[in-house]
Amino acid sequence: MIAGIPYDGSAVYRRGAARAPAELRRLSAALPPVDERGRRLQGLTVHDLGDLSMGASVEVGWPSVAERLGEVPSTAFLTVLGGDHCSAIPVLAAQARRHPDLAVLWVDAHPDLCDHSRGGRWTCGCALRRSLEVAGLAPGAVALAGCRDFDPEEVDFVRERGVAMVTAWELATEPAAVGRLCARLEGRPVHLSLDIDALDPAFAPGTEIASAAGLSTRQALQLLDAVARAGRLVGMDVCEVAPPLDHADITVLAALKLIFETWARVAMTDADR
Repeated sequence: MIAGIPYDGSAVYRRGAARAPAELRRLSAALPPVDERGRRLQGLTVHDLGDLSMGASVEVGWPSVAERLGEVPSTAFLTVLGGDHCSAIPVLAAQARRHPDLAVLWVDAHPDLCDHSRGGRWTCGCALRRSLEVAGLAPGAVALAGCRDFDPEEVDFVRERGVAMVTAWELATEPAAVGRLCARLEGRPVHLSLDIDALDPAFAPGTEIASAAGLSTRQALQLLDAVARAGRLVGMDVCEVAPPLDHADITVLAALKLIFETWARVAMTDADR
């Protein structure tokens, strides 16, 4: 099940992510239903709910979007095309209702755990903090991956509230880092919230706040492999793809690669993995 949330009203630096759902759909035709190992995505059907509107403000608009997404049968894998990362707020609220004991893997250059950031409490720097609140999720249900830019408040929150985190530096230098992350997710329904700025700007230049020294697309796929084995993937959102800031569709195509490869892993049997 696919839905788009064409919203970038929480962006504080550069806008453009509201145009991502349309571009992701348009260029999706360039990717065949075969994964990178040559296996067909058999038995996978896609239903598109279309775009869901949060109006002028996520603070006011998130409940109606969460209600609509919450109506999707729990047997369906939910894929949401953002939008800035505040698009994830209604998604996680819906997923927490659809899947008890939900775990969230937040893959992002930034933890987005500020209570107040860049002029407000509903800006992208607060996206995960607000998501936890509206979804009723404990901080221990979240694992962060790929982070490398922090506000001091976020570092304190992670340490004091028991949030699992594997930074981009750890992913690059410590072979056991992914295993530590997966231990937190093991056996649980897992929602993957992917801010495309988790990738290095060399692999995803079209985003609101590009951050150097990020993951390669290959590293992101390796992380995805490990998570798919550890937990049961039940949904994903892909946010902060900004087509007006992109070059030769590099970012849009990287996002689509990650979406299609996620679908492939959801469709696989345990033996296939």
